[in-house]
Amino acid sequence: MTVHEKRLIKSKSRVQKHGEVFTPDWMVKKMLSEPAIQKKIKDIRATFFEPSVGEGAFVTEILHQKLNHVDEISNKSDWVENALWTVASIYGIELLTDNLIIAKQNLVEVLIEHYQNFYQKELSRKSDLYKSARYIIDNNIVQGNALTQLNNSNELVVFSEWIKRDDEVKQLQFTFKSLVDNQYKLFDLDRQLELLDEDKPESDGFIKITKVYRNKLGG
Repeated sequence: MTVHEKRLIKSKSRVQKHGEVFTPDWMVKKMLSEPAIQKKIKDIRATFFEPSVGEGAFVTEILHQKLNHVDEISNKSDWVENALWTVASIYGIELLTDNLIIAKQNLVEVLIEHYQNFYQKELSRKSDLYKSARYIIDNNIVQGNALTQLNNSNELVVFSEWIKRDDEVKQLQFTFKSLVDNQYKLFDLDRQLELLDEDKPESDGFIKITKVYRNKLGG
């Protein structure tokens, strides 16, 4: 059970000021049950974006369902890596800071629950998995206004793309505005092929995905 409370509004004033109304869990599950969406859920690298995260009803259910698939296809040697790529596939923007904090914690708790069910042991907060997952979530689920494309500091909302090379990742930051304006495409094949050029040196920004928290960019 996550800290997501099953209520549709926090207060009338928040509805009037921000148009804040939460989507009930049954509706989230119904919307995600569409065949086209289920096909993406079974693709570890397929990305999802939620422009109004709230307390995380959609993103946590997406992560839960994607990790169900990871549980089915993984063994004990590759579950952690597969789980981190799954976490890295989910993006979102939330205007209100209190909601943002809850949404991030809900995502972490979903990951912990799946880890502990799969391995039948506790997940240490000092583990590489925990620290890398939190780092990715902090870079993928961010404060901002999806309409203005700005955050509370009046700066452009920034996300990270996670370029995959075997069990390594390269973090590339981009603005939400560039994505909306079609100036940046997630998982652009030509860009990835260039980054994966074998003639490039070993120290080219790639790092084990389980150590990605060492990047210390954004978040």
